[in-house]
Amino acid sequence: MGRYKVLAPMVLAVFWLGPFDLVRAQDQPSFGRRTPVVKVYQQAHKAVVNISGQRVVSTSIWPGFDWPDMFDPWGPRVQRQLKVLGSGVVAHEDGYIITNAHVIENAEKIQVTFSDGSEYAAEVISTDKSKDLALLQVKNEKKLPFIHLGRSNDLMIGETVIAIGNPYGYTNTVTSGVLSAMGRDIQVTEDYWLRGLLQTDAPINPGNSGGPLLNINGELIGINTAIRAEAQNIGFAIPVDTLVNNLTHMLMPESLRRVRFGLVMGRLKTVGELTGLVVESVNEGSPAAEKGISAGDVVLEIDGHKLASVIDFYVRIMDKKIGQPVQIKYVRPEGAQQEVRTIELTLAPRPLPDGRLLAKKFFQMEVSELTERVARRFDFEGAYPVLIITDVQKSGVAGETGLEGGDLILEVSGQAVRNLREFSLEMEKVKDGDVVKFTIMRIIVRGFAQFRRQFTVPLKADAKKSRQYRL
Repeated sequence: MGRYKVLAPMVLAVFWLGPFDLVRAQDQPSFGRRTPVVKVYQQAHKAVVNISGQRVVSTSIWPGFDWPDMFDPWGPRVQRQLKVLGSGVVAHEDGYIITNAHVIENAEKIQVTFSDGSEYAAEVISTDKSKDLALLQVKNEKKLPFIHLGRSNDLMIGETVIAIGNPYGYTNTVTSGVLSAMGRDIQVTEDYWLRGLLQTDAPINPGNSGGPLLNINGELIGINTAIRAEAQNIGFAIPVDTLVNNLTHMLMPESLRRVRFGLVMGRLKTVGELTGLVVESVNEGSPAAEKGISAGDVVLEIDGHKLASVIDFYVRIMDKKIGQPVQIKYVRPEGAQQEVRTIELTLAPRPLPDGRLLAKKFFQMEVSELTERVARRFDFEGAYPVLIITDVQKSGVAGETGLEGGDLILEVSGQAVRNLREFSLEMEKVKDGDVVKFTIMRIIVRGFAQFRRQFTVPLKADAKKSRQYRL
């Protein structure tokens, strides 16, 4: 009876009030559904691309013996094709795309797909493995949508961030979260760290690598690069300020070609009513230095074009030929009046140094290509595209480290060197006091058996010892 006493008044109330009116959807109050995240996605997603390709991996049929083919005595090696999957962000309307170096490393036939389904073959312009950054270009007659570079030096912990990418191949996926932390260091391999990263809880998965991390204004603040596989909602991105600093050196004509130009460019700066790029430094003895432009000057235009970013500056001189004029309009911000000046620069040729002489100077060792003559001297079967140490000074850097004649040089600073030109390009980067890692293959013959040992040895460049160098 108790339960009926409770229900009875409710039933009476229904009869007294009459039937309820149905509430129609169009009568409900409406709310703005176009949130800031929606706006950022609509603004930016056309400039986010899917990067695909294939990577060929060659391994020995015997585990633990991953040597070059010429030194593998256990029959054919196994080759596997691995799919390349990642994301990228268009950073310039002329088709320049930023991604991670690990996404395109050793990849063949890199393909870039836009949100509308259009596909283009991509060319690798420059890479920096130490910062996990790469720059690609696709050729297109039309100007492409691109994302503007923001800043990462004014970021706030807790602010909203948006990631767009291709996780597991699901194109143009958007996720959002907050900026969780800054200045994070993560260990990628035993001797490779990525430092100063942004941390976010915006879901990032395999395939997001190389895609943009955006602020609520749709500006690029980071390049997504890594996740913690064992954790949830912990992703990392390379700050855009790190990106800009590295792009400066990745895109400098000196980095891409055998030329001298001399201008190292920085961020946009406003001087009075004028806006341009700050000259970070000028290389001594370069064409820029000879014309009097100096660090701190602000470049306003190049060949009559106003500059929007550091990428814009270097793209303008990307295809310039040696001797072809480049008109630079700049202002020196010192003084009460800023006088706009115009100079004309040209790219000058830069001869390739002799890597053999540099090896003598810094490491006191003789280096040669493995020619037929050299092969006979060290009992190799024949010539091969590899470098060999032919002699060392025992009291020199190489000799004291244990290197000896007959050792083969496979890599210098992680870069494969198969001839003297590649070796010279790496040696050109060495300065006195630098520690350079050499990957060495040593082959020892005992009776009918051959023993191979591959190892990495750090050598500290010491030009002083070259004074006593005698071979």
